[in-house]
Amino acid sequence: MKQLKRVLTFAFVIFDIILLTGGYNQHSRMYRWIGQPLAELMTNIAHFIGGVNGIGWAIIVITAIFRLILLPFFLNQQVNTTVNQIKMQKLKPEIDKLQTLSRKAATTEEQQKASMAMMSLYRENDVSVIGGISFLTMAMQLPIFSGLYSAILHAPALQGASFLGFDLGKPQLVFAIVAGIIYLIQAWLMMQHMPEEQRKTSAAMMLVSPVMIFVFAMIASGAIGLYFVIGGIFALIQTLIQHYQRPGLEKRVTAEFKIQKTADDLMAEDIKVPSANAGNTKVTDAPNVVKNQNKKNRNAGKQQRSK
Repeated sequence: MKQLKRVLTFAFVIFDIILLTGGYNQHSRMYRWIGQPLAELMTNIAHFIGGVNGIGWAIIVITAIFRLILLPFFLNQQVNTTVNQIKMQKLKPEIDKLQTLSRKAATTEEQQKASMAMMSLYRENDVSVIGGISFLTMAMQLPIFSGLYSAILHAPALQGASFLGFDLGKPQLVFAIVAGIIYLIQAWLMMQHMPEEQRKTSAAMMLVSPVMIFVFAMIASGAIGLYFVIGGIFALIQTLIQHYQRPGLEKRVTAEFKIQKTADDLMAEDIKVPSANAGNTKVTDAPNVVKNQNKKNRNAGKQQRSK
């Protein structure tokens, strides 16, 4: 199963690179391969719904469909990430101990030993350094949402279209404000379960995303703003699910997670630190090497002259 996951991740990453390097214009691979079929689907949905608000409802329907398809993958990743965060909190005293040993190390070898013990601490206790993030989920969603963005950006049906009286072809401040508020609430919810010291350092970074989405939605078309609003609603739902799941996950981890090896256990082990000169000629042997090489060269010269 892990091998299949690696193969799929690699395939999606290559596919993403091929798509993204072509840009987002109407002649790009992104639009021709994904955006254009989605734009045609959007137009058909708008015709089926009918009325002046048809294209707006079509954007909502398509965005919701893709979000619902990917929702199980997102929720699974959220569970893995949350479980990993809780394990990290349980391991924090051991992590702090190794970090202190690394800072107070008198020699490079001691510092390397503490670093290797840190890696072993994560591995032995089944904790992911990258926080339980699934690269497959990330690689899989990129072409979907990028293609949908491309479709909304260039769909011919958007020319002159409106939704609830808002021109979808022009920037709409209302959509930008709503999208910014939704993502701001999501960021606030995500910070509630962070440790106090981490919350202080992460607060500024957590606010970057809502601000960027607000600014981008404010200068982009109303259709893109509407897309951000619907996407934000689903992102908020995911975060709310995670918020209510966390107490149960904390109980589960507390009951099941046992530290297999502590910092003291790992530091007491005979961890072999790779030597910088391993496999290389020692500096003290260098004169002998040069002397032997010169002797060989002189002997080779004598043999050549005697022929």
